[in-house]
Amino acid sequence: GSQGGALSIVTAALDNRIKGLVAFYPALCDLTGYLHGRAGGWPHLFSASNLSFNNTSQKIETSKYYDIVNFARHLNVPGFYSWGYNDVTCPPTSMYAAYNVITAPKTLFLAEETGHWTYPEQWEKAYDFALKLLKK
Repeated sequence: GSQGGALSIVTAALDNRIKGLVAFYPALCDLTGYLHGRAGGWPHLFSASNLSFNNTSQKIETSKYYDIVNFARHLNVPGFYSWGYNDVTCPPTSMYAAYNVITAPKTLFLAEETGHWTYPEQWEKAYDFALKLLKK
């Protein structure tokens, strides 16, 4: 999850050998969300506490190169995604920004109560998804 979830999306978007992905609470989604009145993803580059240092046109432009939303647009393999509503590290709104642009087949399992960790039922659903994908 988190940075690993982000890397799963990046790898699947860039490498056509990948046949599917699982991503728990991916980081680096919607990095500039704070500049538009919504929570941005980890590492919160443009949050109020970091804004005076990071709010430059160069940093905003550079962040587009690794914002997961821009990789999610290019996914063409099935994906399983899971997060909770109480994650303050990777806010759910940031993850929805990436999830909502995915046009490939996708499954979302919400564990509403969870924060930045994975419940056993999330693992179970992810394993089921991966096993079905491997049997194809």
